[in-house]
Amino acid sequence: MNRLAFRGGQRGLTLIEMMVSIAIGLVVVGAVTYTYVGSKGSYRGNESMARVQEAGRFALDSITRDVRRAGALGCGSLASITPGQPVSITVAAPVTLTVGPANAIQGFALGSGWTAPAGVPTYFAGDVVQLQVATGVPARVTTTPDTTGGTIAIADNTVNGAVNFKAGDYALLANCSAATVLAIATSPGAVKPATLGFANGGTVPAIASSPGVFAATTYPTLQHFDQVTYYVGTVPLSTRSALYRYSAQTGQAEEVVENIEDMDVVYGVDTFGTNTAGTFVHATGVADWTKVVSVRISLVAVGDQLGTAPPNQVLLFRGPDPNPTPAASVAPDTRLRQVFAASAALRDRLQVQ
Repeated sequence: MNRLAFRGGQRGLTLIEMMVSIAIGLVVVGAVTYTYVGSKGSYRGNESMARVQEAGRFALDSITRDVRRAGALGCGSLASITPGQPVSITVAAPVTLTVGPANAIQGFALGSGWTAPAGVPTYFAGDVVQLQVATGVPARVTTTPDTTGGTIAIADNTVNGAVNFKAGDYALLANCSAATVLAIATSPGAVKPATLGFANGGTVPAIASSPGVFAATTYPTLQHFDQVTYYVGTVPLSTRSALYRYSAQTGQAEEVVENIEDMDVVYGVDTFGTNTAGTFVHATGVADWTKVVSVRISLVAVGDQLGTAPPNQVLLFRGPDPNPTPAASVAPDTRLRQVFAASAALRDRLQVQ
């Protein structure tokens, strides 16, 4: 009896008990797996959303910052220019840009009429906008420029002074009656005061239509200048896209931010002579670029992970002129996409004349 009782006490689980245990285990594993998959999907979605929002906002900030200062030629206000005397604009060799009110801002709808310069990422999609901008803090010109020796004396050429001109930089020499775009040929480095050379290969280019235009008594300043072009290009060695900023000065395109898929640019045109936008149109509808007073930029930013957005995601983007209302379009895949939009005015053109 004792032997049989001992053997009975060592028996294992019955088949029913084992099946119940396996069933409970499967339920637990399934619940954990479901929670993990849900958490991972939520994490991927949140991460993709964060990247998309960061890309869209940074891209808009970069473009609108340049739009606001496009066309400014060194004078604090159009009201301070003598009535009836427009700013006289000169371009000194070796600079080859065409500078003026009609070139301060120009656009190319869906890239039509614009060709990406050689050696830069190829055009991908969207509109293209080109801006002429003066950047940085203006440096005070302390003496009348030497048009014989080809030099300009400024009060400060240091980084702390937010100036720091160097050889090869384009610069805007301007007061409230004249403006000249020239290239810095020689620089003494970061010093104050400083003397910069602008002679082109030993030849001193003309920087004004008449002598004495930039006399020290007219309070001229020197400021960095460039013509920049924003476009959506293809990232080299990949199928991805990015927003690029091409500089005419350096001949290089800088990647502003990746994962920008499309850009729509609408221009506010002054149709009543009031320095305010009377209508909004794409580049093909602008008859006179000197009448553009504001710009509305819309961008499509896209995530880099599939499965983070529902199929057939609808985007409201790019509509017909005039005063376009965004039209609905369907995303081509399940990567997360979001449309970002911002408006900016050309500050110099909103001044009271």
